[in-house]
Amino acid sequence: MSNMNNRQRKIAYARLKKFGAYCRGCQALESEKELIIDHKDNNNSNNHPNNLQFLCRSCNYIKNPRLAEREPLDVCGGECDSLDKETEITINREKQPMFVEYLIQQVARNGPMKRRELVNAASERVGISQKTATRYLDKMCSYEGEFIIRKVGKQVCLRNLSELTKRVELPKLIKIN
Repeated sequence: MSNMNNRQRKIAYARLKKFGAYCRGCQALESEKELIIDHKDNNNSNNHPNNLQFLCRSCNYIKNPRLAEREPLDVCGGECDSLDKETEITINREKQPMFVEYLIQQVARNGPMKRRELVNAASERVGISQKTATRYLDKMCSYEGEFIIRKVGKQVCLRNLSELTKRVELPKLIKIN
């Protein structure tokens, strides 16, 4: 948390804006993403103008992760390829379709299945955490999704099996590395 008060923050924002209102990490413009003031040296007491830069929230999070296991990335130098690391969004774009296909095949093949069994099996097969698998399943069981959860026994069922069997060949299971 910065040691700047609101007045100081407004002054610093206006001063930085003179040098270009864009993220120093991903180059996103102020009109594209919300920009925040970042301390280059991560010392929130050092409010010297040379120590401040604009970052969008996602680049700031990458540079200053909340989890102790992650290594902070340096995005201070203009050009930065450290931001090209895989993010949660890119991982989700890869893993969620694999999760969906696996789930569809399992339920279409075996009929209604217990929710917990599906979460455990799919998370193991796709290589995601059980929490992530639960989130994916909850999304698929929303009123827009392809699945419903029966109250009795917490079983996951397909909404419309006939439409789904046209999309998926039932005897063939996908291979996930």
